[in-house]
Amino acid sequence: IACVELPMNTLDSYAHKFIKSKGPVNILQIDTEGADFDVLFGDSSVLDRTHYLEFEYHSIGNWGGLHLLDAVKLLNGKGFTCYWAGVGKLWRITECYFDGYNVWHAWSNLACVHRSQKNLAKRMEDIFLSTIG
Repeated sequence: IACVELPMNTLDSYAHKFIKSKGPVNILQIDTEGADFDVLFGDSSVLDRTHYLEFEYHSIGNWGGLHLLDAVKLLNGKGFTCYWAGVGKLWRITECYFDGYNVWHAWSNLACVHRSQKNLAKRMEDIFLSTIG
């Protein structure tokens, strides 16, 4: 199997090149095998207009040396509430962070909703409450 060089884009340069609209991004799903944090916070105006965001967290790539709490705090500052995403279940991380998350680096997905999206934010919070309750 031969290696092939691929062009690398920032989220903003990709959006500028391939997405014609400057309107809202309804769903942004990031799966970059460990570089998710870099994509999220690489000077992206796309994130500022995103309603729902999903990304991976694990110990591969740059995640191995980064802390989930840093990402959650940065996203909270941008207006997002983040949850661990499971099958039919959500566990809120924003303002519910436990120290155990600092040592647990297993593969998982995080789902984040921008709080301006009131209906979706309420629905996700209701799923969280039914998960714990």
